Amino acid sequence: MAKAILLALLKVLMIIIFAGWIALWLLKPTNLWTRKWKGAEDSARHTVFGYYGLNFAVFTFPPIAVTIIGLVYLDLVTKEPPRSRPARSATVGFSNPVVVNSFVGILSSLEILAVFLFFLFLAWTYYARISNDFKKLMPVKSLKLDLWQIKYLRVATRFGLLAEVCLALLLLPVLRGLAIFQLIGIQFEASVRYHILLGTSMIFFSTIHGASTLFIWGVSRHIQDEIWRWQKKGRIYLAGEIALVTGLVIWITSLPQIRRRRFEIFYYTHHLYIVFLIFFLFHAGDRHFYMVFSGVFLFGLDKLLRILQSRPQSCILSARIYLIPSKAIELTLPKDPGLKYTPTSVIYMKIPSISKFQWHPFSITSSSNIDDHTMSVVVKCNEGWTSSLYDMIQAELDSDTGAMNCIPVSIEGPYGPASLDFLRHDSLLLIAGGAGITPFLSIIKEIASINSSRVLPHKRWLFRQKTRPQKRRLPLQLLIYFS
Repeated sequence: MAKAILLALLKVLMIIIFAGWIALWLLKPTNLWTRKWKGAEDSARHTVFGYYGLNFAVFTFPPIAVTIIGLVYLDLVTKEPPRSRPARSATVGFSNPVVVNSFVGILSSLEILAVFLFFLFLAWTYYARISNDFKKLMPVKSLKLDLWQIKYLRVATRFGLLAEVCLALLLLPVLRGLAIFQLIGIQFEASVRYHILLGTSMIFFSTIHGASTLFIWGVSRHIQDEIWRWQKKGRIYLAGEIALVTGLVIWITSLPQIRRRRFEIFYYTHHLYIVFLIFFLFHAGDRHFYMVFSGVFLFGLDKLLRILQSRPQSCILSARIYLIPSKAIELTLPKDPGLKYTPTSVIYMKIPSISKFQWHPFSITSSSNIDDHTMSVVVKCNEGWTSSLYDMIQAELDSDTGAMNCIPVSIEGPYGPASLDFLRHDSLLLIAGGAGITPFLSIIKEIASINSSRVLPHKRWLFRQKTRPQKRRLPLQLLIYFS
């Protein structure tokens, strides 16, 4: 009872802080906010906050507070495994899939509503800002511009503000250990699409911002003077140009055509985010950096915790090779008996003998309720990193000793859902193809580990396996029914 009350209080506290933070963002573009906040900044100038410190406290603290409280909340939720099937919530229908598309993935009505409200907020922010700008246009001292050029320059500037808003949220969906998206039931592999959406929107707005500014400099014949300027005060134009080019490189190498075929290029160029953030700070200044500081801080803290967790190395205990219908390896890894995880959890694995920098995610196929000292993953071996792993394991198994030598491996995770959501359903229909079967193996083992048959849902698994006609070894469809 006390635990339920504590969970309810933490949830209410998170809702209040988050609602207050959203209210601040909605009020920020208004004239009322400008007048009131200007006075508050002047009052705080001689306090411990300083002139800009109040902005950091108001806009940066809420996301960090929600993340910390959410971490405690999720830890309390996962303390004890459910002993009975939880009651069906009245809001479950809103989380059911509404859109299933290869381009956007699987979206529920709540996710569609959230995306719509976010873009509505961007439209409101842009309209409020640009309408105020047009009412009090001031000529640029260093540039002799016509009226339409001044207006277009303001339009370009405000697109830069929209890019800042996207950047403020960009890093939150890719947090792993501090995954705040789990609070609303969205797992890491699903939240990555919001990172992609925010990143694409940010690059779109930034490109309009930068290209339009260069266009105005060009038509006013000042582009040679402005493009290389590194001002001591105000916005540094050259830093903004470097940040835009860096962002474009990161975005282009993240396209599916490159990411899937040349993962190493995608992986290493993505680390240019450090260069991007540094030059963004130089371009926007500390006056605007407080908008994105919370995301950068949480991402840095999450990264540090992941490095500390994955620093100790262990060895692969055993391995098995499967050749039908495609090359795959099952790896057995050691784990602490006290480590518990939920089905469909994911670990990130690095094998330094293959690459000292690359981390690859794999679904855990075992259940922590059955295997206390080990956990297993299945790796489908295609090319690149997985092909090197296959060759290494095969060489070890074919050696004269008949036993595997210690292959050092670093593990990060596991990351997974906070609760067993699949137990809320009366019937299960699990459909997987290829390597997508691996998360379902952990679900099967988890259900098998539950003692009371009364909490088991009715189960059906449908596995579809495609093979080339000339190398057909298994039926094209395999239906397995468990009653």
